[in-house]
Amino acid sequence: MDPAVVRLSTALSPAIAALLDQGRTVLVLSRQSTGKLYLDPHQFSTLARPPSIEPTADVFLFSVTRQALLRHLPMLSGLPPLSFDLARGPGAFLLSAASMLESGALENAIPQTRQRLLQHVTDLLITTILDCLDLEVSVAGRRRHRQRHIRRYIESRLHEHDLTPQSIAEASGISTRALYQLFDGEEGAVAGWILNRRLERIHSDLTDPAHDALPIAQIALNHGFRNAAHFSRRFRQKFGASPREIRQRVAMRPGTRTSARG
Repeated sequence: MDPAVVRLSTALSPAIAALLDQGRTVLVLSRQSTGKLYLDPHQFSTLARPPSIEPTADVFLFSVTRQALLRHLPMLSGLPPLSFDLARGPGAFLLSAASMLESGALENAIPQTRQRLLQHVTDLLITTILDCLDLEVSVAGRRRHRQRHIRRYIESRLHEHDLTPQSIAEASGISTRALYQLFDGEEGAVAGWILNRRLERIHSDLTDPAHDALPIAQIALNHGFRNAAHFSRRFRQKFGASPREIRQRVAMRPGTRTSARG
């Protein structure tokens, strides 16, 4: 895997991006924060908030050849950046090993000894990653991990009108077919899940007095619906009543608001 360690001397994000562009996977190791593993440029570029920690005396970038790492841990492909504990467990040992490598502890070692010790370091890296994933290396484990990540991504973007299975798959680093397979067995697959979550959020807003001042059309627009007729039809299919009727029912309950806007 050709492990290498550098002490951070520049802003964090550019340093990570430069290593990723060289075909390497990067682990950010620091005693002041949790560890982070960034697999490739695509994963890094789609982060909502790229890392912005300024360099300190004990922040290290531990990198390995990406293709070699994926040969050992193919389940990493398509996963979000991993976070791991550096205060205890294998992460603590990995941080110590990285610090020793950066300080030149192997500079005078004979080639055979150096090679064996570097192999121990890569084994420690693999152990740290497996521990982070709770040893969920089975197909079912990878599936659950990806599902959670993708659902969080969808939830954060339900307001976007152009949210599609294609855009979700691209942002997640997987094919559209693989995305459909992750949602296999759920009603309506990906598009149906998006629709249901949007309708549920709109229903919640319509029954929340905090949104009384908003017209129904604006609430629908806020949750990704641009076509009013399509929204009304889908809403009635799911809840058995129109959006206006739902809002009026709540307004008529004792102790609730006395009027509502449509």
